[in-house]
Formats: sequence, structure tokens, C-alpha cells
Amino acid sequence: MAAIAAGYEVDLHTHSLRSDGALSPSDLVMRAASRGVRVQALSDHDTLAGVAEAVATGAGLGVRIIPATELNTESEWGDAHVLGYFIDPNDAALEDRLRWLRENRGRRIELMVEKLNTLGYAVDLARVLEIAQGGALGRPHLAQALFEKGYVRSYDDAFDTLIAKDSPAYVARVGLDPFEAVALVRKHGGVPSLAHPGTVIGLDQLLPKLVAAGLAGIEAYYGGHSPEMTARCLAGAREFDLVPTGGSDFHGRGEHGTDLGGVFVPPETIDHLESRRKSP
Repeated sequence: MAAIAAGYEVDLHTHSLRSDGALSPSDLVMRAASRGVRVQALSDHDTLAGVAEAVATGAGLGVRIIPATELNTESEWGDAHVLGYFIDPNDAALEDRLRWLRENRGRRIELMVEKLNTLGYAVDLARVLEIAQGGALGRPHLAQALFEKGYVRSYDDAFDTLIAKDSPAYVARVGLDPFEAVALVRKHGGVPSLAHPGTVIGLDQLLPKLVAAGLAGIEAYYGGHSPEMTARCLAGAREFDLVPTGGSDFHGRGEHGTDLGGVFVPPETIDHLESRRKSP
């Protein structure tokens, strides 16, 4: 019996275990299809490794997969992440740059494990790597290991306590700033959009600077947004001629995001994004 559609048709922000999601690319697409999603961006952090598998699965289920990646950044602007859409997974030069980012992510987690052990929290790096299953390492994998050991009350609690940004075990990222992330996506033929703007510090000051650097979209439709925040993003999109994008930010781990297809994104968003591939 066919699954009953329970979500919206477009989801432009999803993660698989190729980065910090809980499902394989195939399982992620199958879950999305069962929820009624028909256009899905696989936007794993700093990698396109899951795109081919997702595309193959989507082809048999009637789900169009848009190759994408979410570039984490480190700057005074907070969590100003950049989603890059319509990027070629076979771009070798881009993969070299993404590999450098992933290597830095991995070293960062190794340092955090060392700090946690020094603080008396016996976390095994081998277990963190096992949880990641070869995906780009991140705090979510470390959070799960901490929860398994009973050091935090829940997976989510780890982000507010032992591995919070103000905790003794925290290690800052080494990588791109938001402007470099936008430029990287543009350089490789993609369409950059600002992810979850609610996590940005100084959004009103940063947005025009990113637009000048080539930003084409802003994630206006997001599960964590209040109606006021959505309206603010839509106003920014109108002011700077940006495409309002959106998605669930589904990870399947509980940290944040909604279920697949859980956020309404206007269907015309896809055409609007594609129209920005050659012109800023």
C-alpha cells in the first residue's frame, strides 16, 4: 500500500549520514518520498558524497534530487552557514576544497575528545568515528557518544552543556568565513543561499555584504523561525532580490530541524533558484 503523503513537496535542506544525519542517502530519499516530497536537496555538510546514491534512489521513486552542500563557516557572524545548490558532484577542484574542510572538521572533533577526556569525560574517539560511519565528522556524532556514556541527559542536552560554544571542551572551527563560502559556491557554478538566518549574529549588517559577494538566496522558510523571523527574511529577500528558499534541515537525530517535507516551500522556488545559476 502506498504511503500517505504527510509533508510538502519541496525540501531544500536535508542531511544524510554522509555528514551528520542518521540515515543513508537512500533511506533518506525513501523517507522523503513516503512523506510526499518530490524535490529534495541533499545538502550534507562539506561533502557531495551522497548525491549519486540519492539520485539513483530518487529516480525510482519520482523524487528529483538537487545536488547541494551546506558550508559551515567560522566568523564573528555566528553560525552563518551557506547552502550551495546545483553543484557538480564530479567537480574535482571543488572536492579538493571540501576535503580540506572535512579534514579540519575531523581534527576539531579529535581535539574536543582530548579535552573531554582531560575534563574527566571518558569518550572514545573510535566510538565517535563508528557513529559517523565515514561521514564528515561533527559535534552531532560527539553528542551521541556522550549520551551513550550517560554524561548528558539527552542527545540535545550535549549541545547546551559539554560541547556548547562556551564550554571548556569546545574547539572553534577552522575553515571558511561566510564570504569565502559564497565565493566558493559561485566559483563552481552553484547558487548560494544563507542557511537558517536566525543563527546569524548581526544579520542586517551581514546580508548586504553577502549579497555584494554573490549571495542569491536566503532560507526564509525554516522550522525554527517564528512568523516574525520568516517575515523579516522575506523582507530581506525583496530588498536584495534574493530567492526565498527553505527546508526541514532534517537530520534524524533530534538536535534541530523538522521531519522531511515539514516546512512549506513554494514550488516556484526551484525555477527561481535555477535562474540564478548564471546570473547573480
